[in-house]
Amino acid sequence: MKKALASAAIAAGLMVGGSAFAQSAANTDSASASASVTIVRPVTITKTSDLAFGRIVKPRTGTGTVSIANSSNSVVAGSGAVALSGITTSRAAFTVDGEGGQVVTTSIPSTMTLSGNNDSITVNLSPDFGSTVTLSGSSASAGSATLNVGGSFDLASSRASGAYTGSFTVSVAYQ
Repeated sequence: MKKALASAAIAAGLMVGGSAFAQSAANTDSASASASVTIVRPVTITKTSDLAFGRIVKPRTGTGTVSIANSSNSVVAGSGAVALSGITTSRAAFTVDGEGGQVVTTSIPSTMTLSGNNDSITVNLSPDFGSTVTLSGSSASAGSATLNVGGSFDLASSRASGAYTGSFTVSVAYQ
């Protein structure tokens, strides 16, 4: 019987404690938060033309220069170097597609290397874009931008004859 009375007293104490918690819970507050998201098209970059200097005759002596502006597809050679006509030349060109009106960060190396015949040529790259580009159009519509890259290099008379090739990467990402 003593055990039963003790259990009843403990149960009564718990009930009283439960009442205190119930009163405390009645004095609560809450707040709501909104949630949102804006979905945009993925940003993509596509090469539309390569950087092609064509065929160049090296100078007889000294060092010549070779360049393609980022605004044209014509090679300019000087100081004894000669660009042969009738050969396709072009600046590198890329198309960036994504959500209209969005700012895209761009990344391009300042130089690249052409290699061939156990020799190499350093080409200075000259893009027509800065570190950011805004895609045409407005939000909720497709947008695009064209990025052009020209280049230049010095051509020494001692340079080995033959084909030289290389590549470089232009990267884009939403800001």
